[in-house]
Amino acid sequence: MNKLLKVLRDSHQFDPSQIKTDAESLEHWGKDWTKHFAPAAAAIVFPKTTEQVQAIVLLANEHNVVLTPSGGRTGLSAGAVAANGEIVVSMDKMNQIGQFYPADRIVEIEAGVITEQLQQFAETKDLYYPVDFASAGSSQIGGNIGTNAGGIKVIRYGMTRQWIMGLTVVTGKGDILQLNRGMVKNATGYDLRQLFIGSEGTLGLVTHAQIKLERQPQDLNVMVLGMDSFNDVMNVLSAFQAQIDLTAFEFFDDVAIDKLMAHGQVQEPFESRTKFYTLLEFEAPYEPIMDKAMAIFEHCMEQGWVVDGVMSQNLTQAEELWKLREYISETISVFTPYKNDVSVLISHVPTFIEEIDHIVS
Repeated sequence: MNKLLKVLRDSHQFDPSQIKTDAESLEHWGKDWTKHFAPAAAAIVFPKTTEQVQAIVLLANEHNVVLTPSGGRTGLSAGAVAANGEIVVSMDKMNQIGQFYPADRIVEIEAGVITEQLQQFAETKDLYYPVDFASAGSSQIGGNIGTNAGGIKVIRYGMTRQWIMGLTVVTGKGDILQLNRGMVKNATGYDLRQLFIGSEGTLGLVTHAQIKLERQPQDLNVMVLGMDSFNDVMNVLSAFQAQIDLTAFEFFDDVAIDKLMAHGQVQEPFESRTKFYTLLEFEAPYEPIMDKAMAIFEHCMEQGWVVDGVMSQNLTQAEELWKLREYISETISVFTPYKNDVSVLISHVPTFIEEIDHIVS
């Protein structure tokens, strides 16, 4: 290990600011948001180019040293924790947005670009990057690709996988691969790009990506509805999905609301308290869509599925309602909760929730 660090320091490819071995840096860059493993990295390296990443991989192979790829370190599965003397390869300095192709709605970016940075760039082009979550202000695109992040708009826009048109990767052997090159139509064989998406850095390190952007949503409206049973949550989902293309549908329970209120950063959505809450979002650029949404809401009230509800009247109110969902992770983090990211078919959700409640109780 010491020999490898000396080689890196002596190399003309890296300046001193790109290698850190002090205790504070090893602690900071050696862990993610999990708390179950103590960080014990040997060094942190900050490459600036794909060629520098390749050089690190080749040297690590030569000296039999393990590497841990590192993005924004917002993960909750310890994928970015260096607990056994690894060298952390941080993408913090590979944070540039490159060429934009207007006709294709594709932008080339480096792996260290922050999710929110990409979202803001898309807005300057009157476009939209729809993969969104509470950690958008600190998570990096490379990490999103490694985990195939989904987030709060997945019901409409899908996972990160749907938005990656090309990748540049450095394999564990040290080869540089250009995958798919932004093509929509590509019938040249295996789509290795899809293997790297969601691979958590086990197949190599992503250094660049070509990202597809979308048109901006128009006149987004947010509803928060209160229900007394989980079956009512599913009934509401079915009622709205049958007639409106939702951009988001989230649910949480009264325990989450209790924690949010105790935290003091958000307000009660409405006066009555219910067992379950749903937050749904939809585009309403035309009056008939809003009329349809209100008719569905009234139908849900008549059926007894919804006890109370509120709808945003402007963008500020929509953002405030979203805080009910987005602030949950922060408010419960002090309790070191058990967190899982589990997918089941929508048809199985009621039974799944019932069984989980039984186990947790």
